[in-house]
Amino acid sequence: MGVLWWGMFFLTLGIFALMQCIFVYLPLGYPRYATSLSAGNDFARSALAFGAVQDSRPMYLAMGIGPGTSLLAAVTAVCIGGIFVLYFYGARLKARSRSSAK
Repeated sequence: MGVLWWGMFFLTLGIFALMQCIFVYLPLGYPRYATSLSAGNDFARSALAFGAVQDSRPMYLAMGIGPGTSLLAAVTAVCIGGIFVLYFYGARLKARSRSSAK
């Protein structure tokens, strides 16, 4: 039971870090469109939460608690990799954009 709680802890921590990075990165990179980006981000986050609630029971029934939580943790780890991609290549990506802050 202890391993499951640690997995859920790191999953929650990773999702929190991912969402906070997105909330900060988008308005700073594109200040002219900050309100639209925040609204779109909120909609996407809410849609993802809705899908997670709808799909969690069938996933856990089919896979079991341990493998299901491990799958979610792996998806979160891949998404956290996106934070590092933006960290290392974000300046180049923003330089190519016409609507980003210069």
